[in-house]
Amino acid sequence: MTLALVTAISLAIIAPHLLRLDHVTPAAGATIWLSALALRALTTLLAVTFVVFWLPATELFYALTHWCWHAVVPLVSTHLFLDGHAVADAAILLPTMGASASLVAVAFGVARAALAVRRWLGRAARPGGPQDSLVVGDDRVLVAAAGLARPRVVVSLGALMTFEADELAASLEHERGHIARRHRYVLVVAELCRALARVLPGTRPAMVELRFHLERDADAWAVARRHDGRALASAICKAAGALPAAGPAAAALDGGGTTRRVGQLLQGHDSSAWRRAVGVALALAMVGLTVALAAIVPATARAGITQAEARPAIPEHCRS
Repeated sequence: MTLALVTAISLAIIAPHLLRLDHVTPAAGATIWLSALALRALTTLLAVTFVVFWLPATELFYALTHWCWHAVVPLVSTHLFLDGHAVADAAILLPTMGASASLVAVAFGVARAALAVRRWLGRAARPGGPQDSLVVGDDRVLVAAAGLARPRVVVSLGALMTFEADELAASLEHERGHIARRHRYVLVVAELCRALARVLPGTRPAMVELRFHLERDADAWAVARRHDGRALASAICKAAGALPAAGPAAAALDGGGTTRRVGQLLQGHDSSAWRRAVGVALALAMVGLTVALAAIVPATARAGITQAEARPAIPEHCRS
C-alpha cells in the first residue's frame, strides 16, 4: 500500500468526525458513515494480517522474541517456563483471537436480538392496526419497524391514544421507510464492522451518526409522501425514549438524534445544491477507498502466506 493511499484512508476515517454532515442528503450521510465504519474494520483486518504474516519476518521481531530465559537469567532458568517463542506465539495469536471473538459476539448478539423481537411480536402483537400495522398492548408511545427477516410496522395502544391522526400517519410512513429502504441490512453490516473496529477510537460515535442519518432518511421518506414534517416532529418528541435499542432488529420512531431531526423537520427546507453535491462527492470517494482497501486486504494476506511458506523454519532451541 502506498503512502498516498494510507494518507487518503486515514483522512477518510477522520474527516466525517470533523465535518458537519447534517445538511448533506440522508443517503449520502449514511453512505459516508457506513464507509467510515467499513474502513475502520478493514484497517483492523489489515493490521491483524500484518501481525500474523509479515511481522514475524522482520529483524526486530526476531530480536525481541528469539531469546531464552536460561541465557538471560541462568540461575532461575529451570523454574521459568516463559521464553521468546511463547511471546512470539502470543503476539501473533492474540490479535486474531480478539478480532474473531468480537465478531462472533456481535453476530451472536444480532441474532439473539432478532429472535427476541420475533418472539415478542408472536407473543404481544396482534393484527388489525392502522395501515396494516400490528398492535401491541403497551401504554408507552411506541411506533417501530420490528423484525429482521420479515419486518412489520408495530404501533402500541399508547401511541394510538396519544397521537393525532396526522402524527400517526406520518409515524407509520416513517417506519415503512425503514423497511422499504432496507435500513436493517445496513445496520447489520455496520454492527459487524463495529465489532472489528471497536478498538479504534471514534467507532462508537460513527455508529451513532450512521443511525442518525438512517433516521433522517426515513423522515425524508415520510415527508416525500405528503406527510407534514411538523406532525412527524411532534410524534418523534412524544415517542422519545419509548423503546430501548435492539440493534438492526427494531428501529423505533425515536431512533437517535431527536433534537437535530426535529430541528430539520421544523425548518422544512432542503439543503443547498452545493452541499448536496459535496455530500455525494464525499460519499463516492469514501466508497471508492473502501473498495480499494477491501481488495488490498486479501492480496496482502495472500502475499504474507506465500512469504511465510518460503521462510525457513527456526528451531525452538529453548524447549530442547
